[in-house]
Amino acid sequence: GMGICSTAGILKYGIDSFDEIIFADTGAEKPETYAYLNYLRGKGWPITVVRSKYGNIYDYYFRKHTFPTRFKRDCTGKFKIQVIRNYERARYGKREHFNQNIFFTYEEIDKMHTSDVQYATNCYPLIDDKMYRKDCENLLRDKGYLIPIKSGCYFCPFTRKANWIWLRDTHPLLYK
Repeated sequence: GMGICSTAGILKYGIDSFDEIIFADTGAEKPETYAYLNYLRGKGWPITVVRSKYGNIYDYYFRKHTFPTRFKRDCTGKFKIQVIRNYERARYGKREHFNQNIFFTYEEIDKMHTSDVQYATNCYPLIDDKMYRKDCENLLRDKGYLIPIKSGCYFCPFTRKANWIWLRDTHPLLYK
């Protein structure tokens, strides 16, 4: 995700604990998220960026004359989950099994689910360690890292009012 929890999770368990760090780029992250990607790369993080066969998520929905909503939400599947799965299968083959670390925090325990494919196991190390978002922020500070903004598409239907105001004030063209 390129946000607080993903970054803290990788730092907590060590970059060398992971075979690969994959960022699924929807093409519509806030500019600060892309700046943070460059910041981490500048610190030597080997991050693989993958993109959907559908292209930029904003353009995809614009062409379809629709947009993601809280009730019809296929964006995560098409632009994050499936993109990473396709990449893994193409790079590592069909016989490989993957342990996918998903860095949800303890307050997000309700988001946990078993993988719907046999070749992958979802792992939730921050939940296993009962880490909260605030713990992740503290870990980043303790390690001397900048705190990233909440990652996500700039037009996400799950954006809170305060973040819409921030987007309007900080990036008026994206807001428009």
